Amino acid sequence: MSFARFLISSDVLSRAQNTFTLTGREAHHLTRVRRFGPGSLVELIDGSGMLAKAKIIRINRTEVGLQIVEVSKQLNDCLPINLIVALLKGDRMGWMIQKATELGIQTICPVITQHTVIKIDTEKTGRHLVRWKEIAKQALKQCRGSLVPTIHPVVSLEEALEKVPYASAKILLWESEKKRSLFSAWGDQGNATPVTVIAGPEGGFSMKEILACKEAGFSTATMGTRTLRSETAAIGAVAALAAMMISGLKEKR
Repeated sequence: MSFARFLISSDVLSRAQNTFTLTGREAHHLTRVRRFGPGSLVELIDGSGMLAKAKIIRINRTEVGLQIVEVSKQLNDCLPINLIVALLKGDRMGWMIQKATELGIQTICPVITQHTVIKIDTEKTGRHLVRWKEIAKQALKQCRGSLVPTIHPVVSLEEALEKVPYASAKILLWESEKKRSLFSAWGDQGNATPVTVIAGPEGGFSMKEILACKEAGFSTATMGTRTLRSETAAIGAVAALAAMMISGLKEKR
């Protein structure tokens, strides 16, 4: 039997207290949207892989008192896929993060490139990061996952390239690549994991950036003959790789 899930901060379950008070957005969702009452059992997740079964013991207008019944550690359900993606405008970045979380990606690194359209200062970048992490947590709750992806602060593409030497396979999505497919690029690298994928901005990468990515070990790949929006290319690549990885895991069993 599956229970409704609610988000809590990452330090709650580690303290292993018997009771906990749920407040804010999650308390409102529990009482006003789901309309649970005292005695109901729910699940609590913190995005770090901890899961708790809890019983509602009291409810008031702003808080829900919960008694922790059982705490367990979930298996890591993330796939070894990292995404470096050019910063997107408006809700498109949030949508991309939501879908990437649902697919089980392990890290997301937003980058600023030469042709990145959106311009944000350091203060706004911090606010965006908080919002993106909340979007990822809500997506994790909805898809019943165990680990929220790591979302790095916004950096330049050059800085991001310095952080990926741990990737066993490196793929750069490039609209000018006409022959090598995503699967061919991955296969040429032995289908190794973890794999890091780079998806560019609306205006595409500059040739200087393409050369920098190649020097960092990235193989260019095409997503087909159609020109895709940045978020479509990113999620399409993640979904395709995820399907291949899951298929491979099932075959090994």
